Amino acid sequence: MANLPVPVPRTFSVSEIEVAAYLNTLRDALTFLLNLPGAVLTQAAAQSVANAAWTALAFDNTLKDNYGGHSNTTNNSRYTAQVAGWYRVQAGGGVVAAAGGTGRGVDVYKNGAAYTAGAGVVGNSGVVHSTTTGIPVFLNAGDYIEIYVWQNSGGALNTNGTGQYASWMAVCWESN
Repeated sequence: MANLPVPVPRTFSVSEIEVAAYLNTLRDALTFLLNLPGAVLTQAAAQSVANAAWTALAFDNTLKDNYGGHSNTTNNSRYTAQVAGWYRVQAGGGVVAAAGGTGRGVDVYKNGAAYTAGAGVVGNSGVVHSTTTGIPVFLNAGDYIEIYVWQNSGGALNTNGTGQYASWMAVCWESN
């Protein structure tokens, strides 16, 4: 599907007769609203996360991407907005079990920088960890979102790859 612009409501005039061109704009607006820009991305392969370092998650499995904002091979940590507006960004980052350290975390990054109030951090219980976060983020066309994970086990840990604790990101346009 071609990327559609955000619909702009029109004001009608008295005694106006509508023509096909106008009716097509209604069709395009409804198509946009029924197919909001967004993506659902997951990890199919485990990824190493260094100790005490925020690390961008690589998403190599696309479940949905109706506006072409993600590539599984090029810059696969990113979802790039094709349409400007407010996006709901939700994510989960899972790392394998390890006894050491005091916490595990996940955070939303916009254009390579940590986004305000996006982090979720949990304490370490020595078992598999999956931390989630969700936040609205304004993106201009071309801005990108990444999900970073953090752990402090004392050494590198892998993400979980596939399964119920796999890392994921969901991005959906909400409004302009």
